[in-house]
Amino acid sequence: MVVCTDFSACSDTALQRAADIAAPDEIRVFLIHVCDPKKAKGPGGRELPEGDGQGWDEDSMRQLKEARRRYFGHLNDTDVQYDAIPSAHPSMEICKIAEDTKASLIVLGSHGRTGMLRRLLGSVAEATVRHAPCSVFVVREAAIRT
Repeated sequence: MVVCTDFSACSDTALQRAADIAAPDEIRVFLIHVCDPKKAKGPGGRELPEGDGQGWDEDSMRQLKEARRRYFGHLNDTDVQYDAIPSAHPSMEICKIAEDTKASLIVLGSHGRTGMLRRLLGSVAEATVRHAPCSVFVVREAAIRT
């Protein structure tokens, strides 16, 4: 199972759903954060200076390690791998990782942007669903409120 996070509240909900699915000794989890370093945010979501992608991976790895502990602590350490991956095209990288790892499921959150905002910003979830080599479980942001 490939589990994607952008460290948002929506991703936290997706991580929880993925943790509910993951049973010990039955599944391998690849917890990933795919980000264009040029568009990376600093700790707490603050903007970095223009063009400064320095340190995004260290902060991302720290957050991934914490997410691994928090959501997948019930699994053996060898069953959960995590990585921060630089890519200008997150959905394509997610699909490549799913293919390379022979994942049967991708889990990710969706912020639920619609209309013009989605057309301007794109939708990682939508593109992942279209190109994925396996099933995709998209956790909607609205799930946070339920």
